[in-house]
Amino acid sequence: MLIAVLVILIIATILLVLLIKSPTKTIIPSNLDNIPALRWNSTGITVAGISGSPGSANNQLNTPHDIFLDYANNLYIADRENHRIQKYLFGSSIGQRVAGNVTVGSSSDKLRFPSRVLLDSNEDLYIADTFNHRIQFWRKGDNFGTTVAGTGKKNKQNKVIFPSYNSLSLGSAGNSSNELDNPYGIVLHPTSNTFYIADSFNNRIMSYILGNNSGTLVFGFNGGGNNNTQLYRPVGLHFDILTNSLVITNHAAHKIVRYVLGSSLSTLIVGGAYGTTPAQFANPTEATFDPMGNLYVSDKSNHRIQFFYAGQLNGTTIAGITSVNGTNSTTLALPNSLRLDSQLNLYVADTYNHRIQKFLRY
Repeated sequence: MLIAVLVILIIATILLVLLIKSPTKTIIPSNLDNIPALRWNSTGITVAGISGSPGSANNQLNTPHDIFLDYANNLYIADRENHRIQKYLFGSSIGQRVAGNVTVGSSSDKLRFPSRVLLDSNEDLYIADTFNHRIQFWRKGDNFGTTVAGTGKKNKQNKVIFPSYNSLSLGSAGNSSNELDNPYGIVLHPTSNTFYIADSFNNRIMSYILGNNSGTLVFGFNGGGNNNTQLYRPVGLHFDILTNSLVITNHAAHKIVRYVLGSSLSTLIVGGAYGTTPAQFANPTEATFDPMGNLYVSDKSNHRIQFFYAGQLNGTTIAGITSVNGTNSTTLALPNSLRLDSQLNLYVADTYNHRIQKFLRY
């Protein structure tokens, strides 16, 4: 019995010594822990339009600039040089016109180079009728729209983003509270009847309350520039409800910035210099987030889509090939917009290939 007790005491003593001498280990989780693998097939699938074949038939597009996905993954496309909005039912290669009538104009049934389209919960449309310098509200099923921002009147102003269109007779551009100059991005506030507009050539963001003819300056309008009180040709606009902020694609400043509503300054998210490196952009046009806070950017003049893990400054190309303008299934040509579906499949408005490309996540 005594021997057994001594053995137990010796074992207990050894274990105690080992515990005392063994250092305590603190496990520091990696910032990539618990992040699911995010990969996309580099080969795109054409889901609307015919590559290299611009046209106005119901299976064709002409420089599509924007896409919007509804709850059923139906596509709404700002078919810019056809002056219309096309709807493609999920899985269909044939579009149906839901706004505009292919003829350029400034009357209530016409559009002039629309650049962005937004669908609300009633399936009504908000359209950035860019060269008419107005935002059109188009109720589902109607043959005409109603101007909810901008004047849309005719004059001889010809300030446009693309010089090749300088010979066109455009709508009225201005910088007063009821005027816009080449509007692009549109977002609705998720809990109010306020919508925000990237008023591109005025280098500002405006807000409008539905039913009011005049807007309110939100941010910018300090001349085109690169500091944190200025914007320079803002194009894309995204509302981040978690931070009560607008994420602005600052096209000519080659960066994505965040503006918290009510503040006086913007903060840099990514970019800031023209170039082709993983930390640079060349005229970005759209930015969006996934539910995990990762960022996706259409890097237009680099012909690519860039992916940034949350908080990272260096991106990875997930669609297109940097600086390669091409028409095959792995290349893009000046992409203007992007969207994600609920499975994080990527849709790209491949503008100068006249098609919408889908890149499957796997």
